[in-house]
Amino acid sequence: MKLSRILAPAIFALASSTALAGVDQVSEVTVKADITAISNEEAAKFWSTIAEDLENAILARIVERIEDEGARISVRLEEVALASAFERSFDLEQSILVGQVNVTDETNNANFNSYELSVSLSGVTAVDEGGDPLTFENVDAELAYQTLITAFADGVVTRLD
Repeated sequence: MKLSRILAPAIFALASSTALAGVDQVSEVTVKADITAISNEEAAKFWSTIAEDLENAILARIVERIEDEGARISVRLEEVALASAFERSFDLEQSILVGQVNVTDETNNANFNSYELSVSLSGVTAVDEGGDPLTFENVDAELAYQTLITAFADGVVTRLD
């Protein structure tokens, strides 16, 4: 059966404070990942655009909030989690994307927030073309990648409200 779409985004967990930032305007989004720290050459190549892809995913979700002055969102992804997810062939139970998220605002200290965000493929529901659930151990690497990016971006934006 052909996998047609993901119904539920990856589950995300938040460590640290659960208070929301309440951000109305965003002036900058930056995502960093030190891909050179990944010793597996194939994994490093696979993740080579993750910072840009995640940054674009976050920006796409907040396009109406982008202003010259506003909060700055910075994300620092953990290279160990990236390498491990790839090396485990995106096993649904163990594939995670982990990053430190910081929200700062020079004009409004109430918009400060700092937390670790972790998204996982466990709990993802996939369906075939007829809408029936699929059961599988490993997911296609590109689908796993897109699912993790989507869930992480959603987690960041959810915390802005």
